[in-house]
Amino acid sequence: MTEFFTGDWYADGAIMQEILDQVVFYSGSDRKRMMYTKPSAGSMLYGTTWRGHLKYLPCGKQVFREKCPETSLYKTKCYSEYPELKEIFTEYSKLHFSGFKWNQVQMNKDFPCVPHFDTDNVGTSVLVAFGEYLDGETCLFRNNKIEKYDARDKPLVFDGSKILHWVKPIRSEGRRYSLVFFNTPYGKKKTKSI
Repeated sequence: MTEFFTGDWYADGAIMQEILDQVVFYSGSDRKRMMYTKPSAGSMLYGTTWRGHLKYLPCGKQVFREKCPETSLYKTKCYSEYPELKEIFTEYSKLHFSGFKWNQVQMNKDFPCVPHFDTDNVGTSVLVAFGEYLDGETCLFRNNKIEKYDARDKPLVFDGSKILHWVKPIRSEGRRYSLVFFNTPYGKKKTKSI
């Protein structure tokens, strides 16, 4: 039984876009250095991390992240702020790429990024995109050529730790959301730009 989605690829894309419209996006520290677009864009990790402290207060005390009950790791800021997304992402993935197991989701809004490898990913990732926009294709460099994909049409499966990839700039005022479902061994994610 589905609670949020219909099972139809395009209808569920519109539903996911409505859900993501309600989320306040920002960029985590690992992603800020990759951004070359407007300030309202964002790229944040939904999952767990080994980093226990979130920030330092002016008095010098640390603010710690919430512990994840299923692991010995800490919830990312986004996971703590939007716990309901776990159920939403789980239902969506079971409907549209049911054989793929994941433990993290990279959430992007209007975030074209520079060519990079995902250095801590394990195995393949699944990328999906939503929104009304022009360009913004995901580019993969493999077999000595650039392949362009629009992940609004179907999930894109690739190994981001082995394939150089990036997102073309968006040429319109429409929103481009993307979700990258992936796995890391310790609930952390790093990217290496080139």
